[in-house]
Amino acid sequence: MDNDLARSVMEVARYWRHDPHYYDRAEQSDWVARFWSEDREFQPYFSELTLDVVIELACGHGRHAAQIVDRCPALILMDVMDTNIDYCKARFMGRDNVVCLQNNGADFRPVPDATVSAIFCYDAMVHFELDVVASYLRDTARVLRPGGRALYHHSNYDKEPGGNHRLAPGGRNFMSQALFIHLARRAGLTVLKSRIVDWDTPGTDALTLVERPA
Repeated sequence: MDNDLARSVMEVARYWRHDPHYYDRAEQSDWVARFWSEDREFQPYFSELTLDVVIELACGHGRHAAQIVDRCPALILMDVMDTNIDYCKARFMGRDNVVCLQNNGADFRPVPDATVSAIFCYDAMVHFELDVVASYLRDTARVLRPGGRALYHHSNYDKEPGGNHRLAPGGRNFMSQALFIHLARRAGLTVLKSRIVDWDTPGTDALTLVERPA
């Protein structure tokens, strides 16, 4: 990973390291229900994933993993922060189907090529820098098996290019639905579905389902 990409990773990650109580607040809020309630927009997209070998990117303390751990024969929890990985190892101790891996914040290594049936990322990619998103999309095409799918909850906030994402609504980083689709296609992925999602500020989020062509 080059120095510019590493700086982009740490520019975002450092905020979560300095706010250790964020994950408790997130789990105790209604945010989890937004993703997993049957009447919300996320669940129909998630139901199109095959849960044989699943990566959750930016797993935090495992609040989303806890919703699906009993449904996945193999669940890989991945995060750039060692403290989050340590927390998940303790939380899911004794679960033979769970593996917790610290990554470099820009790709899915050390996961081997073409071995994953599904990837999802909730609550986190909305904050990622554009070059980090592009890097993950390229590596998505590497780790998914043919026909495998990835579901990404990402930013649709393109009002302040070059601005500080921490000052944007919800901490959303610069990205748009159209730009994300462009990056996904350039990475060799097929875009199956994409929609704008209203969060606290309407229109700042998007949900996109991609597939590695069979």
